[in-house]
Amino acid sequence: MNSTKKKILFFTPYATRTGSEMMLLYILKKIDRSRFDVGIVSFANGELLKDFPEDIPRFIAPRHFNILQKVSYHLGINPIHKYLRKLAKDFNADFWYVNTTMIPESIVIAKEFSIKVVTHFHEMPLTYAYLSGPDFKGIVDYSHLLIGCSQATCDALSNAGGKNIGLLHSFIDHKLVKQDNERSSQLRKDLGIPEKAFVWVLSGMTSERKGFDMLPDIAAEVNDPNVHLIWVGAKIDDGLVYYTEQRCIHSKSATKIHLVGKQKEDYYNYLNVGNGFLLTSRQDPFPLVMIEAALLGKPIVSFPSGGVSEFIQDGMGLVTKDLSVRQMVAGMRSVMEGKVTVNSAKSIERAGQFNVENGYNEWIKLIDKKF
Repeated sequence: MNSTKKKILFFTPYATRTGSEMMLLYILKKIDRSRFDVGIVSFANGELLKDFPEDIPRFIAPRHFNILQKVSYHLGINPIHKYLRKLAKDFNADFWYVNTTMIPESIVIAKEFSIKVVTHFHEMPLTYAYLSGPDFKGIVDYSHLLIGCSQATCDALSNAGGKNIGLLHSFIDHKLVKQDNERSSQLRKDLGIPEKAFVWVLSGMTSERKGFDMLPDIAAEVNDPNVHLIWVGAKIDDGLVYYTEQRCIHSKSATKIHLVGKQKEDYYNYLNVGNGFLLTSRQDPFPLVMIEAALLGKPIVSFPSGGVSEFIQDGMGLVTKDLSVRQMVAGMRSVMEGKVTVNSAKSIERAGQFNVENGYNEWIKLIDKKF
C-alpha cells in the first residue's frame, strides 16, 4: 500500500440533492483512489447515498433517536457522540471533511481525538443563527482548513476570526442541465402565459432567506399584464409561506404569479420557460441555480446577496445596489426594455467555467496545499 495514501472521512447532513451535497457527490466520484481511501457519514439515510461509488463505505449516524437512545441521552450519554467516538477509532482517518456547519457534534469528537478537520462552508451569516455561539466558535477555531464556496463566504469566515481559509466556488455537472424547448413551450401554454409575455423565473425553497415573501411586492411594483412570475421550489410549511401564498392568490396586480412547487423531471424545462431569471435571496453564498440559469442563456437580475456579485459580469444581467424591491423591478424593466445589453453567449461561457472538472482540480489544490 502507498504509505502516503490519506484516509478521509466525509460528513454530510441529509444525503439529499441540495447543492452542497451534490458537490460532495461530484468530488467523491472523481477522487483519486490511488491517493485516498474514503468513507462517508450521513445523519440520514438519504436518496443520494445510492449514487456514491459502491465501494465507498457508508455510515448512518443517529439523528432521530429511538427509545433506547432517548433514554441514554437523558442519562447524559449523547448517542451521536457515542457513534462518532466509535467511528473515530474504527475508521482511523487522517482527517475529517465536514461538508456543512450543521453537524457541530463532529467538531466536538474530532477535537477529543485530535483528528484534523476541514469544514466546507456553504452557509452565510443568517444561517449561523441555527448554531450556538460555542458551537460556531468551535468550528471556526478548530478547523485546520475552512473552505468557503464564494469570496463572500470567505470574507464572513475571516470576520469571524477564521484562519487558513480557502476559496472553492461551487460548481455543477453541466451534463445534467438539459433543455427541451418543445416541453417548455407546452408548460408555458399550460400556465396560460401568452407567447409574447415576458416571464421571470425564480427558484428555491419558499424561505425567508430566499426572499419568497417579497414575491407579491415585486408583482405589485411591476403591475404589468405582459409580465409573469414563476416560482419553482419545494414549499416550506410555515406561517410566513402561508401568508405569502395568500397575498399571491389575492394579489390585485396585473402581473400574474405562478407557484408551481417542487419540480424534478421538468425542473430545467421550467427554468427554460423564463425569458429571465430573478434571484431574490437576502443572503446566498453561491447559488447553483444562477449557474444553471446562465447555462440556459437567461439574463439574471439579483439582489446583492453574496456570491452572485462574483458571478455576474457585463452582458449577463445586473445586481441591484441594495436589497430593494423598487431597484429590482427597475432592473427587470432595464432588461425587458433593452436598456441593459444582455448576451446569452456570454452567460453560457461564464457558467461553463463552473464545471466538475475545474471544481475538482481547485479542490485537490486546496487539499494538497494543506495536507
